[in-house]
Amino acid sequence: MALVVGLVGKIASGKGVVSDYLCRRYDAKVYRFSDVLSDILLKLNKPNTRENLQALGFSLRQIFGDTVLSEVLKQEIARDKSSLVVVDGIRYWNEFNMVKSFGNSLVVSITAPLEVRYERTISRATRGESKISFEEFKANEDKPTEKLIDEIAMHADIKIENIGSKEALLETLDTIFKDKIKKKEGR
Repeated sequence: MALVVGLVGKIASGKGVVSDYLCRRYDAKVYRFSDVLSDILLKLNKPNTRENLQALGFSLRQIFGDTVLSEVLKQEIARDKSSLVVVDGIRYWNEFNMVKSFGNSLVVSITAPLEVRYERTISRATRGESKISFEEFKANEDKPTEKLIDEIAMHADIKIENIGSKEALLETLDTIFKDKIKKKEGR
């Protein structure tokens, strides 16, 4: 049975860096709730902005129920043959519970101060956020998709405060996962 690792954290806390590293270093397969939404936006020929992702996710949950996205990912994960699966972007309790429903699972909380996350958001310039003001960024914390993150993070199995360098974060990951999963050869 694969180790299923769920990542919970606010915007630009470092979830993407963690999932990318686990792919490179440990040959993980990454699933994101936002990927399901991005696929739909692509088919609808709509921009892949954070605002559109949030609105679409909210609408799907309203129409098909709160668990619609976690049910899709659970089926995909159950079919996956990888030894490490990463679920990037837990934002709701049903998503947390989906990860924990797998016998071999960990939920990892990644945190960083608001100002640090804002600077990361501006510098990475994805999802139409290159020119977002600090006030707009701060207001995003109150969106429905972001409200439960702190509460869920309190129940994580592992908590990482990502305030140092990228290298320090990667060393922390290696310490956490060194005995849990096998590294890719030559990395």
